[in-house]
Amino acid sequence: MLLHWLANTIQMDNNDMTLNFNATRGDYGIHFYGNADKHHPLPILSRRRGSYYSLRNIYRNTSNNGAMALPLYVTQGFENNRDRVVLRVRDEGSNQYIVDEVYVTQHYPINENRGSGYDPTKTYRVNVSLLRQIQSLPTIDQIEIPRIYNVEINHNSLQELENIWGHTPGLALLLAIVLHFTCPNIFFKEQALRLTSQPQSGMDKPRVEDDKSLIKLEVKTTDRGKARIIWSGIPKRLLDQGVMVVLYKTNGSESKLDRASVRGKASGSYNTSVPLNPGLQVRLHKKVMILCVFATIGDEICRSSEFHDANREIPVDIIGYDASLQLFVKDGKACARLYVKKSFTAWKKTFNNSWVGFYSSEGTLDHKTWQWAVKFSEESCSDWAEISEYDVYVYKSSMTMSPGVQARFILEKSGGEKARTPPWERLVQG
Repeated sequence: MLLHWLANTIQMDNNDMTLNFNATRGDYGIHFYGNADKHHPLPILSRRRGSYYSLRNIYRNTSNNGAMALPLYVTQGFENNRDRVVLRVRDEGSNQYIVDEVYVTQHYPINENRGSGYDPTKTYRVNVSLLRQIQSLPTIDQIEIPRIYNVEINHNSLQELENIWGHTPGLALLLAIVLHFTCPNIFFKEQALRLTSQPQSGMDKPRVEDDKSLIKLEVKTTDRGKARIIWSGIPKRLLDQGVMVVLYKTNGSESKLDRASVRGKASGSYNTSVPLNPGLQVRLHKKVMILCVFATIGDEICRSSEFHDANREIPVDIIGYDASLQLFVKDGKACARLYVKKSFTAWKKTFNNSWVGFYSSEGTLDHKTWQWAVKFSEESCSDWAEISEYDVYVYKSSMTMSPGVQARFILEKSGGEKARTPPWERLVQG
């Protein structure tokens, strides 16, 4: 899943691979990997040859733009959180990051007590040609698959995969090809067996489950800065038994903030009274009736990723300067962060008359509220340890977060826009 995302995110020109995000800023949860231990499986590097960065720890950086900014199909359902992609990156300046090498690897199992290092028997270098092939999958006709890849794809199985992952171009075909080599005897029966993206600890084969894999749960934003629960794909079997959606504070918390009965609807939404915050999670539970009158929460069926709404939290560069702007939400209010590279020592003098405005939509010219850039408060958080090249400054506005809200960086009070974030909840999700 992560290789598919990476292949469709990096830019490839001849043999060069260029990141379209900032490796040193911690975008998508990527973080510096020192590889200092001689037992680590990757070649030891000097600074002149670049640096290693590790990608896809889905539990880190939950308070900023970390790994939860990855698309849902990458983050959902992974239980052991051991898989990693490691990139060898050269910083070419001007926010240009060249990828020289790509590796897939895996941490040792926790129960083996072998530390947090990478397992050399599970570490492989990924050739750029493989990434190119993954990138080209959406353009390939199914009848060309045997000729190009020398595999025979079961078209019924491919159709089943399309039913689940068809919204992500090329992903179903990639999984079908992988399954041909890893699980050649696997098959699908209409609406009976579903392949999910949940690897089982200690097993190489994917898990086959029932129609629960079609369920989709999300946390979104109401127009009043509250959390909105959205669900779809709940099978009739569960609806007949009775289910409810429950909002939790975080993935690791059992603190229940709000709940609602689904009431026989396979798809629907519920506007909670809970202010929107990073980390919120919705879970689907069985509904248990007491004395045929009172409904209580039963066993958990499945859960969503934590709320971070893929991609929109990645900072945007402030044109012409070693700084960037990020829109995020806290307590239901629109907030902004400034990332300023430590080498940009004169930023306060340069941005003395600069300000950040908050707008209700991309089309409007009138801001609802604003703040001088130099009045942003420095943010001190252990999460920033992995992006030590930047100082981080934050401002929480009085504006209620809602779909369409946007932050813009204005160099002077009278104009000169240098950055604008994507509108909140208006991005096409991968």
